[in-house]
Amino acid sequence: MRTTDVLIIGGSAAGMVAALTGKSSWPKKSFILVKKQKEMMVPCGIPYIFGTLDYTDQNIMPVDAMLEKNGITSLVDEVTSINKADKTVNLASGETIKFEKLVIATGSTPVKQQKILV
Repeated sequence: MRTTDVLIIGGSAAGMVAALTGKSSWPKKSFILVKKQKEMMVPCGIPYIFGTLDYTDQNIMPVDAMLEKNGITSLVDEVTSINKADKTVNLASGETIKFEKLVIATGSTPVKQQKILV
């Protein structure tokens, strides 16, 4: 079983910033970031792609490079369950990670609200 001081679930902007900020504040702590995809697009960069970049693959966040440079482990996997009592997560690969602190930075899914007429 792998262990870490801080486990971050989510590899887009919030997860990367949480990992980098945490590591800069607590450099002696170990950090692991788990993300579903190897590469992530810059979420706020989509408007700038049109007319400024030749391909969408140029709009990729340098997550792995930034994390590696700062001593943070990055895993491409999916968390399938969280056990708060034992402070562990299970990954789709079958691996278990024990953590001291957990950050969930998976983003959100927009919900379309319906108008309710009274």
